Amino acid sequence: MAAALLPHCNRPQMPVSRQSTAMNTYIAVTIYDPDVSESRAQALIDTAFAEIRRVEAFATDYADTSEVGRINAAAGRHPVRVSEELVRLVRRGLAYGDESAGKLDVSIGGLVKAWDFIGEHPRALTRREVDSILTHVDYRTLVINGSDVYLPHPLMRLDLGSYGKGYAIDRASEILIAAGLKQFIVDIGGKLRVQFAGSHMLDSTVARIMIRHPRREGEYFGSFAVGTGAVSTSGDYQRYFIDNGVRYHHLLDPATGYPVRGLAAVTVVTGDAITGDAVSTIAFLLGREKGMEFIRNTPGIDGMIMYEDGDSLAFDITPGLARRFTREAAP
Repeated sequence: MAAALLPHCNRPQMPVSRQSTAMNTYIAVTIYDPDVSESRAQALIDTAFAEIRRVEAFATDYADTSEVGRINAAAGRHPVRVSEELVRLVRRGLAYGDESAGKLDVSIGGLVKAWDFIGEHPRALTRREVDSILTHVDYRTLVINGSDVYLPHPLMRLDLGSYGKGYAIDRASEILIAAGLKQFIVDIGGKLRVQFAGSHMLDSTVARIMIRHPRREGEYFGSFAVGTGAVSTSGDYQRYFIDNGVRYHHLLDPATGYPVRGLAAVTVVTGDAITGDAVSTIAFLLGREKGMEFIRNTPGIDGMIMYEDGDSLAFDITPGLARRFTREAAP
């Protein structure tokens, strides 16, 4: 989990919370509204989970029957007609590609599958293997014509994983807000949408976000308060393996085909989860200096980058987040 939450609120009874699995990770919804009965809260959690799984059903690249799966299966042969929702989601990815100078590339799916970080026996790819796949990675060649999406190379694969979880979080959160909830958290794999009545750190209805230490299991690096917003962390400890003493993780640079080196984690605070999901990924892929510049230059976003400094971790942080950030005491 990228971040843990220790919320503070005035609910007289325990919050209603449930965890399940979807999108190749855990999903959790916790409802804190004091006037919502447990039975209604459980029903709303069911609805939120159903929405997350609905998004997964059309946007996953791990099922041949999904819309993304059908696009991938038809790569190099013919366009595939899909829903307007998926078209909008793909277009969002193309925009992120432009904004990130190509670091977020939705056509990277073939490379992600080859590395197989979620498989039982991942391994480091050879330079030749990586180079053979990189020739098929270029989001700028993807074609959208109305509701038709086409991958022009037969080995190109679409992958929306760099922001798809954020989109699912936002969709589930919008359903809960429409149902009248004012205090809840939607969490997919440590990417969070926090909806609390309070908007200031001194309010009783805020959540304290505990940022996991990237190198010490069960410990936290620091914490900060959030009233309403989204928090996303991208780290080299979330999906990784060690091969001959080298850490290989799932945050792949589409320019090299290999994991980005030097950073441990990027955490950002935004207004919505899809933006947070994308920006934390982009900042990580850009590296320390360009990543912080990207965070600072993106309106409405605060964040921090943790990086290796010799045998310890150091961090850069935006002024807005620094004002509410507390570093955990180091042993």
